Amino acid sequence: MKRTTVATLALAVSLGAQPLLAEDNQTTSEAVKQLWQVQQKAFDAHDLDGVMQTFADGDDIMLMGTGPGEHWVGQDEIKDAFKHFMGNFDPNTMKAKCKEGVGHAMEDVAWFTEVCRFRDRKDGKARKFVANLSGVVIKQDDGWRFHSMHYSQVIGGDPATAPASAD
Repeated sequence: MKRTTVATLALAVSLGAQPLLAEDNQTTSEAVKQLWQVQQKAFDAHDLDGVMQTFADGDDIMLMGTGPGEHWVGQDEIKDAFKHFMGNFDPNTMKAKCKEGVGHAMEDVAWFTEVCRFRDRKDGKARKFVANLSGVVIKQDDGWRFHSMHYSQVIGGDPATAPASAD
């Protein structure tokens, strides 16, 4: 169940990570926000390759969830995790609204935190949940890429107790 949520959170991603990830005339903040949106669109579409294109090259990239065992390192483990996550919601049903975020960048590295409210469907049934996200992005070749991401969500909690600003 947690992995389903982590998956759902895990970045409702992508367009297939086109060259939109290049920074050109964007600020770092805009580029990172756009990277997140690309990943979310790919995730929502169940586009595994699109999701993976938002991650940095290398064997030291990492995705972490909330509970024990929710820790995936390297391209292969992260790809397998997202593959399973995608089975936890119907394609093209995920929407995310993120607020209460902060971040900072220094040259080729940036970090961010965010509180997001997600809505999706599983077997046609509407669902909603709130998740906290944090991550590190690095500038690599053609633009910014996720190096590490962490999603956490209270399982079994009352969604009504989520912060009002996350609506």
